[in-house]
Amino acid sequence: MRPGGAALLGDVPARFALHHSATGRLLVHRLKYHGLAAAADVLAGLMAPLLPPAPAVLVPIPRAPARRILYGVDPAWELAQRLGKLAHVPVVKALAAPLWWPRHAGRPDPERLAPRFRLRQPLAAPVVLVDDVITSGATVGGAVAAIPGHIASVLAATSPV
Repeated sequence: MRPGGAALLGDVPARFALHHSATGRLLVHRLKYHGLAAAADVLAGLMAPLLPPAPAVLVPIPRAPARRILYGVDPAWELAQRLGKLAHVPVVKALAAPLWWPRHAGRPDPERLAPRFRLRQPLAAPVVLVDDVITSGATVGGAVAAIPGHIASVLAATSPV
């Protein structure tokens, strides 16, 4: 397993448990497309030490409902649930995803469009956004736009950064 890194996504700091290669990529793939709960357990355990001090809530970046139905899992929700239990931090489904948006996998960064998330309920800062994989940051950008001023950081299982 190759450790992840850190990056700034706009003005928001992001940390990644693993590099999106080898074992990291396999674990995310098994979670995302096969609903393998054991993969979420391993990834959340690696993500927990990366949480910033005293987050108010964890907010998973939701998968498009059509994909959630197709694959039977919302990877960010699974990760956030496990992280919340490990760190004793509440998890809030504060974002509503659009029904569908084009897949980002395999597309060049300029073709990756930020989905327009809707805020379902007001949030107190500091919010930590949780996602399974971050490549270009387009999806994170859409989530950050829906929760202006309340994001402390983003935490993802993997990233190619």
